[in-house]
Amino acid sequence: MENSNSYISVILPCFNERENILALVVAVDNALIRFKREIIVVDDNSPDGTYQALVEKSFPNVVPILRTHDKGFANSIRCGIEKSKGNIVIVMDSDFNHKPEYLPFMVDNISYYDCVSGSRYLYGGVMENPVRFQLSWLFNIFVRLMTGGKITDSLYGFFAIKREVLVSVDFNKVFWGYGDYCIRLFYYLQKKNIGVLQFPAINGKRIAGEGNSRLFKVFRQYFTEVIKLAYSIRIKKDV
Repeated sequence: MENSNSYISVILPCFNERENILALVVAVDNALIRFKREIIVVDDNSPDGTYQALVEKSFPNVVPILRTHDKGFANSIRCGIEKSKGNIVIVMDSDFNHKPEYLPFMVDNISYYDCVSGSRYLYGGVMENPVRFQLSWLFNIFVRLMTGGKITDSLYGFFAIKREVLVSVDFNKVFWGYGDYCIRLFYYLQKKNIGVLQFPAINGKRIAGEGNSRLFKVFRQYFTEVIKLAYSIRIKKDV
């Protein structure tokens, strides 16, 4: 896919990321300077004034969206996707955990694959927190065993995908909850036998603020969703 034909939509869901998002949208915009692009920041009515800060700055190529109802991480991503215009959609976190410098590589390689996804569990990938790294590694093995998938990191949520491939998935079966949406998304994409390029990703670092500290609550939620997927697979085999 030539650069002149590529329109990139970057979806950034956020909540209380005022101190990160302003620097991030500049970094994303600079990383994708070769491409026609839009950066859609979907803010869940953050009390720290994230949305207001973006509006005041009025960055070129940045589209801030304020959500006041039906809030939630996966719902924000769906909202951003549905509002986007690009033929390539990129989803990434709003706290610098996903490095903007990977973006040109991802877009360049979408010419050869339907989806390009970062993985902390390929050789060369890593994250700083060893406890989270090991727990997530074990959980990703669990996901593959239970669903029969081949994605090494179904939790990372940093990917580029062709729009026509993304919209072929039923959004109502995917976009709810937190990061568990990504498990469901890759499950349904693999059912369609799409071509996914996984690349080793080094997890970035926050500039400010704290990430999600509800580690075990989140894993419990993810575990439940994987069991549901595995059960649905078993039921279909038995029918």
